[in-house]
Amino acid sequence: MKRAYVVVPAVGLALAGVFGFAIFRDKMIADYLQNMPEPVLTVETVKAESRPWTRAIPATGRLEAVEGVDLSVEVEGRVREILYISGQHVDKGQVLARLDADTERAQLQAARAQVRLDRQTADRYRSLRRTDAASQAKLDEAEANLSIAESEVARLERVIDKKDIKAPFAGSLGINRLDVGQYVSPGTRVTTLQNLSAMLMDLSVSQRDLPDIAIGAPVEIVVDAYPGRVFEGRLTAIEPKVDAQSGLIALQASFPNAERLLRPGMYAKARIVRPAIEGQVVVPQVAVNYSLYGDFVYVVAADDAGELRARQTVVKVFDRHGNRVAIAEGLKPGETIVAVGGVKLSNGSKVKASEARTLDDMPEIGLD
Repeated sequence: MKRAYVVVPAVGLALAGVFGFAIFRDKMIADYLQNMPEPVLTVETVKAESRPWTRAIPATGRLEAVEGVDLSVEVEGRVREILYISGQHVDKGQVLARLDADTERAQLQAARAQVRLDRQTADRYRSLRRTDAASQAKLDEAEANLSIAESEVARLERVIDKKDIKAPFAGSLGINRLDVGQYVSPGTRVTTLQNLSAMLMDLSVSQRDLPDIAIGAPVEIVVDAYPGRVFEGRLTAIEPKVDAQSGLIALQASFPNAERLLRPGMYAKARIVRPAIEGQVVVPQVAVNYSLYGDFVYVVAADDAGELRARQTVVKVFDRHGNRVAIAEGLKPGETIVAVGGVKLSNGSKVKASEARTLDDMPEIGLD
């Protein structure tokens, strides 16, 4: 019993010490946090500017040459000559290859001789018919034979002409698919011929965009082969009807290609440029933060104590292009916003801002 009377007060003193130390520790931490200086975060800033904003309708598609065909053989025969090399530029009508035509030329000589004979026969029957020395039936038969013979001559001349494979227009040839001595049949592929002086692009947009589209509207495209480079062209055709299944309307644009950089088959992203809106508030896209509750920027301004603070400001985005954003609501021209360093901020953070940059210091890059 005496031991119990001694142990109980000792345990109570130990517990009191533990609780007392915890209270003391929490008070010291609170005092430290209360007296700790507020951190100052360094950020880069930019001024919102009022600028003309070029609106655009986005689209995608593939490029094709303004003239482009896969050349093939029209008649059968054996390849006698190949008069071009792969990748060569050729003129319209230039002979690319010749098939053997000796048999057809011999047949042509015989057909021409038959024409001469049938013409003499027809002339003789015409003379006899004027004196009723020959019947009309004989004359008709002679004239029919002459027409058949002339048709055979024309057919053979056409076959011989097709033995020469010619370029239908000026352009660049692809890889040669023929060999001398090879026997070919109609439809055998020879090579491809592409006129690369200009390119066409078929694209589709929603029918709701139709009121903002007109022939001659500027069209800009980018391709993966040349990142950051924008190629400019014009809208050349609008399909007269809307696709009943997709609700889209087909368009076609043309692009000059003097440097031969664009090639048929390239995938491209396009923008159909619409008239610009004057006085639009424009900021860099890196300055806009995105969340489930909406878009916002950090506006940098001095508080009542004269210290710079970053305040979250909700904005309504009107349009995007490259690394720039047009703001419809929530921001005024001339306001300073955080461009770089916004990830580490919270609403009301104390900041140290560098000298405000301009949009021209942050160049626009490519298309969306």
